[in-house]
This record gives sequence, structure tokens and C-alpha cells, in this order.
Amino acid sequence: MRELTSRGHVQLFVFVLARYRLPMARAVSVQIVGGLGNQLFGYAAGAALAGQRRAALILDTSHTRHGITDHGLAITGFDLPGTWRPERRWWSTPGRYPSRAWARLIRKSPWLRRRLRIYSSDVVGHDRAILQLPAGTALRGYFQSWKLAATAMDYGMPRRPELRQPSQWALDLARRSAAEKPLIVHVRRGDYALVPQFGLLDSDYYARAIARHRSRGITGPVWIFSDDHRAAATMVTGEVITGAPDAAHEMWVMSHGAAYVIANSTFSWWAAWMSGSRTPVVAPAPWFAQGPVVDGLIPPEWDLLDAQWLQPGGDESA
Repeated sequence: MRELTSRGHVQLFVFVLARYRLPMARAVSVQIVGGLGNQLFGYAAGAALAGQRRAALILDTSHTRHGITDHGLAITGFDLPGTWRPERRWWSTPGRYPSRAWARLIRKSPWLRRRLRIYSSDVVGHDRAILQLPAGTALRGYFQSWKLAATAMDYGMPRRPELRQPSQWALDLARRSAAEKPLIVHVRRGDYALVPQFGLLDSDYYARAIARHRSRGITGPVWIFSDDHRAAATMVTGEVITGAPDAAHEMWVMSHGAAYVIANSTFSWWAAWMSGSRTPVVAPAPWFAQGPVVDGLIPPEWDLLDAQWLQPGGDESA
């Protein structure tokens, strides 16, 4: 009986959306997913299309807690314009029947996607179709594209968004950064260890990337940011920065560097991007050890360096 009732709710919800979308006909909406880096890529894609179509921007936060890791809704730590829909609604709570049934229905029904004007991108990197879509489109995907980020800036997205409530921790480190001009190094571990296709960069990559910056006149101290401080400290020599109140604060502080060695992570991608177009950045190539090729992610002015990966089961922190 409970399942039948839930199915009835889903059917009613589909009807209401299809029948009463008219008040939002000029809006562009985007489903925000993943960690902070992917949340920002989703925002940028929506902002780019909304700006080009002179439409309102709606941010659907109901699916940020779905997936391998619950990253939370870190993007709301930044002061970004748009209409933010509630994070949790009865049909979108992770693991519950309405959420699973609704997601499955959308995936399997091209007709329903067209009726609700949902565009689900199957491209991880730059999707050329995005800026051809009409106002009223609901975007779904990862949209990892420097071109969409640049277009969003053309329509008002700040390169470095301000924090809504900057902490003293962040303000103090920003002042230190202005004086010390650090080389920012990001070591990504965490949930990447659960997905071998992503790949964990080894210490050799970081040593070569730092050496490349040094050979080009970058003399500031190394500041290390990581989701695994112990592992990072064994891989890179420098000051491990800890104590961030949340992901938005950490990214904002990282964005004040003089140069960057980023991981294969959209988190450090955005930190480097926020710093400015003239800031030297070294990024790994390929982006994933075994995953898809992400075309259009790395801006042409960034420096690519051959990636070296830890072997499966390898642990340089041991």
C-alpha cells in the first residue's frame, strides 16, 4: 500500500510539473550535484545559459546529497545570485522511494524529459549544446568546462565569489597570502580512493610540478591543502593548512595563491580559476587515470604535466 501511495504521489507530481510549468517558462534551472567544484560548474552552466537567454536562474539543490559521498551544500557559503530551491523536499530525500522512482522515470523517458524541458548532458567536459538551449530548460549534468565558466563571468558571475560570512580564519590567511605569495598545492584523497578510475596522484607528480614553478621564478612558500592532511604531509614538503570551517572557506583561501599545483579535482580547479587568468597553474594530464577524457576542462593558458599515479592499494603515507 505504501508503495502504491508513493507511486501515486510521483504520478501526481509529474502531472503538476508538466501542467503548471508556465510561471517558470523564462527561467533556466540547474540541478546542483556533487562536491563544491561540481556544484560551481553546475552553477556556471546555468548562469551562462540564463545570461545568454536573459532569463531567471533557479538552483535546484535537492540532489546534492546523492552519490558516493555526501558533500553537503557547500556552494551556499558563497554569495551567488539566483533563486535557491530547498535542499530537501519529500520526493527528493536520498534513498526514499519517490526520489528513486522519479530519477528512474526521468532517465528512462525521453518523452518526459522533453515535456519537462530537461536537458541531461552525457558529456563530462564542455558540451557545445548548452548555449543553444532555450529559456525554460532544466539542466542536469556536470558541465566541467572553462568556456562555460568564462561565459558565466561575461554575464555577471564573479570570478572569485565572496563568502557570505567570512571567518577570521579565512581573513587572516588571505592577509598572509598577500604578504607571502604562496605556491598552493592540492592533494586529493578522500572518496577518490573508492574509485580507482579517478586515480591518486603520486609524490613524483607534485615534486615535478613544484620544480617547474621554481624554474620559472615562483619563490613563495608551499601551502598544502588536502582532505587527508597526514597523506599530504608525507608527499609534499611545506605548510599543511588546516582549520577551515567548511569547503567554501577553504577554496576561498586557496584562491589567494600566487601559483598552483592542482590535483585531478574540480575543487582545486576552481581555486586556481578564481585566482585569475594570469596566475600560473600546473595541472595533471590526463585528468583521470582510467576514466573518460574530459575535453574543454583545462584553460589553454594552464600548464599540463604528465600525471603519475599510485598503484592500486598504494599508500605513500604508510
